[in-house]
Amino acid sequence: MLLSAGISVMSLSRLNQEFKDYQVDTLKQGLAQLKIHSDISREKFRLWQESFVDLVNIKDERDFTKLSKGLARQFDAMQFNLNVTNAWLMTSQNSVLFKSKQLPEYVAGYITRAMAQEQPLYQIYCEQVCEQVIVFPILNYDGEVAYLAMTVSLVDITYAINHAIKSEVAIVNFPNNFNAVLNEVEKVNASNTLLLQSLFINHKQSNTPVTTVIREGAQLESNQQSYLVNLMPLYAGGEKQFFIALIDDVTQLKKGYTDYRFQFLLSALLIFLTLAFLVYFVASPFTNRILTLSSALPLLALKEFEQFRGIKLKPQRFFADELDVVTSAATELSYELEQLNLEVEQKTKELENIAMYDILTGLPNRNMLNYQLRKVVANIARFQRGVAVLFLDLDDFKKVNDSHGHGEGDKLLIEAANRVRLSIRNIDVACRFGGDEFVVILGHVDDVDDAIAVAEEILERFKAPIKISSSIFYVSTSIGIAFTEDETIKPEQLISHSDIAMYEAKDAGGSQYYVYHDEMYQRVAQRVMLESEVRQALSKNQFSLSLQPQLTAKEKKLYGLEALLRWHHPERGMVSPDDFIPILEKSEHMVELGYWVIRQCFEISKDLRIKGYTDVRIAINLSAGQFIDINLPKYLISLLDEFAVPASGFELELTEQTLVTDIERAISTMNNLKELGFTFAIDDFGTGYSSLAYLKRMPVDVIKIDKSFVFGMLENHADYQIIMSTIAMVKNLGLIVVAEGVESSAQLRSLTESQCDIIQGYYFSKPVPEGEIFSFLDSQIVDGYWKTKAYN
Repeated sequence: MLLSAGISVMSLSRLNQEFKDYQVDTLKQGLAQLKIHSDISREKFRLWQESFVDLVNIKDERDFTKLSKGLARQFDAMQFNLNVTNAWLMTSQNSVLFKSKQLPEYVAGYITRAMAQEQPLYQIYCEQVCEQVIVFPILNYDGEVAYLAMTVSLVDITYAINHAIKSEVAIVNFPNNFNAVLNEVEKVNASNTLLLQSLFINHKQSNTPVTTVIREGAQLESNQQSYLVNLMPLYAGGEKQFFIALIDDVTQLKKGYTDYRFQFLLSALLIFLTLAFLVYFVASPFTNRILTLSSALPLLALKEFEQFRGIKLKPQRFFADELDVVTSAATELSYELEQLNLEVEQKTKELENIAMYDILTGLPNRNMLNYQLRKVVANIARFQRGVAVLFLDLDDFKKVNDSHGHGEGDKLLIEAANRVRLSIRNIDVACRFGGDEFVVILGHVDDVDDAIAVAEEILERFKAPIKISSSIFYVSTSIGIAFTEDETIKPEQLISHSDIAMYEAKDAGGSQYYVYHDEMYQRVAQRVMLESEVRQALSKNQFSLSLQPQLTAKEKKLYGLEALLRWHHPERGMVSPDDFIPILEKSEHMVELGYWVIRQCFEISKDLRIKGYTDVRIAINLSAGQFIDINLPKYLISLLDEFAVPASGFELELTEQTLVTDIERAISTMNNLKELGFTFAIDDFGTGYSSLAYLKRMPVDVIKIDKSFVFGMLENHADYQIIMSTIAMVKNLGLIVVAEGVESSAQLRSLTESQCDIIQGYYFSKPVPEGEIFSFLDSQIVDGYWKTKAYN
């Protein structure tokens, strides 16, 4: 059967190839004949031109008058004998000496080309009809050149092709575009006009693309006759494309091909039927047994093992064959599959429990959360009640892991999970979202107040201390609440909204709940957009430095300059540092930008010394990421060598929060940099984890009182007392005190009387752009002292 099918395919392929070869050979013959007769035509006209020139003896003439008259006498004979349709004689000065009709533009163009090439020109041109344009240059006695141009009908060439290859020949044209089809033909001339019309226009396949016919030919039928059509490109220009169409009668060839194919297929069919009968007769007993076994095997997939073994698959036979072996193996397989199925069911239950529940706390995990949340959202329309999602995050949980280890942290998470579980109803779901985050799903709630009541219950439970072994922890939680009655909302949107609200609660100090509203999303979107713009600002060098002077309180002597980062947005203008600094500190680019700031400060310090400000120090703010970077000391040493400035000219400012993150490491790093000559200042003192214990241990030189205390010192007695106490404490430790945010003479006077050392603020100067700092200092500082009266 396979052999018969293979032979059939090969034979059919061979016949198709023979027909294709016939089409290709016909096209090659047509092209060859076109070239041959075109060459013959050219040679005929060349010989005629030579004889005609000799006849009029133009080589002995000083002008072309005799040639023009001779051409006029010969024109009728040229039309009759040479199929010349028109003729013109033109001098090289474009003077027409003879014309059979008005000189067309295309002929004038060919004459111009012949003039440029200085040789005869033969060109096919088609417009309404196709003609051969021939241009001969002719020299007279004085070496002047005239050009004889003729247009010649292609009738002789097409007749010669028709006579040579016995094909019907026609010159046709189509629209000059890729989508042209056969029925858009326009006949120019044809040896059989009726046949051309029946094939190209009235034929059912006349919508065949012209490009296909050019490439493959076309087999068309007319009056029960089969024809092979080939198109030979002749001329393409303007809106029309012209072809020589070769039309061959292939009726007998196709009939022979069809008869041979029918006989071959009939023989193959008879062989196939005979073989099929023999195979059926021999294989029928085996196939019946195979069908019985195959109909029983699906019972194994359905886990109907007893029913499978109840079917009689193996008849009583004296000799066992291969099917008996397969049947016995299938029976044994049913026992093995039954046992395996029992084990799989047991393991599946265990895996489902692992996949849907958190191993540590026993609460449902994120997979179960998604499943349950989709279910309660789908029930909103059914029960006409809302759904609320509470997103919980433990406050400062990382400190527990860092200080007591992950073992204690895991026990704390278990207790936190129990408190969350006890705060909700049986129909509600509490899940561990990941890490120290939990999510509570409240279904069938009437309004957001129901969710608020649950949140308050959870917050109340977390107020009680948690005892783990011998340690007692006070852990609070921040809660975000998202409530909806919209059944079309996506479950992930509810989680996202509650997450946003939770971060609002955490940013507000923690240990509280926030209910989500649209303004929160806008703030998050603005923050995300600002993060993206910060990255672009880093790559486009939109950051710069401004420097704010620091002066001694009593003498008004220039003490130093604090370097402050500024961002000039191309559309928003100057962006407030309060908006972008927190984002930068969380960005991976902060360390890179910090190194840029340090280098800028070294360049400014070098310029200050050149200008004579040798004892002015520059205060540089270091982020937490910058301070703990292991490359910071090496980088500072390399800058000291490169710029040849002393380390004492720089004051490194750190926040309390940066220092207490890892006190021991902070002290070690500060001591190493202190040995190089750098001084240290604690920025925003009093707003973080202020403690005399760590202040005594750290090699700090300067304490900066935060401007939030200075702003209210004259109106708020508590702020005033804090400042006075801080100054007294710092002075007792032998440190320098800097007051930030001084904006009035009253504040200056009060701070000076309280022995504050350094003043910084708008009372003396706003931060000055680095490009203007030297002109500013020249105008305000004389011999190191402030020369003008500060403004209020």
